[in-house]
Amino acid sequence: MLHVQKNKLVTNVAISQVEVRQMEIDWYCGNYGTIIGQAATLAGFAFTQLTTPIPAGNSFPRHLDFVYVFLTAIVLGLELSCIILSSSITVWAPSLALKGKSGTADLHKAIDCLKDYHSYMFMYFIVGWILFFISNIFQVWIYFKRSVAVAVTVPLGAVVVMLLWYTISITTQLRLDEDSAVKGKIDHFLPYEGIADIDSNLSSYRAVGSGQGERFCPVHESHGGLQMSTRSAPSPEFTTMRPAAINEAHNQRLLIKAQAY
Repeated sequence: MLHVQKNKLVTNVAISQVEVRQMEIDWYCGNYGTIIGQAATLAGFAFTQLTTPIPAGNSFPRHLDFVYVFLTAIVLGLELSCIILSSSITVWAPSLALKGKSGTADLHKAIDCLKDYHSYMFMYFIVGWILFFISNIFQVWIYFKRSVAVAVTVPLGAVVVMLLWYTISITTQLRLDEDSAVKGKIDHFLPYEGIADIDSNLSSYRAVGSGQGERFCPVHESHGGLQMSTRSAPSPEFTTMRPAAINEAHNQRLLIKAQAY
């Protein structure tokens, strides 16, 4: 009775940790979703600019059209990269966290991946917007007269400067350093994360013709491999051995049994 209550307590605490980590997944996926939507809008603007013919015969400065097209192409590439990478991450990271065979370890791995790419996607997104405004300044010099271009360059240049200023200011004030940020992972639960899928491994264990009344504890390969104890009580030699030695002894016993069959 007591061991059932103890197992229930450990399971409930592990579920609570998963719920906390699920909040992190939702937060990251929400940010990636916002970036995808805004990047798609900006990519559409950039593609429209690339497909619009440059007027011939205007007296714009030399090589200005090349700089304009070059910046617009960079904007399109950056935003498409945001869309493709963010979509891939938001699809496969929750899938790994939900269906991974390593259980909580795969959950931690998925969140670490979401965290690692988060800053890169945000940087791609912001740089794309800044370059888009700069390319618009070049665009007005190509499509309009000099007097109109000068009148448009001043406010657009001010917008670019303000965008840079406020982006840096807000990011430095609100962005948390990874070392100081609170994580949902509880390191004290690491020993319990080694327990594998009991139902799946128990079915495989019975399929090989194991006897009844034998002990069984499935463990992930990263925690020493799948160990199956066939003793009703531990022998004295096991009580004085380290975990690595115990794992090796288990494997040797299983190998001897396999050879006997």
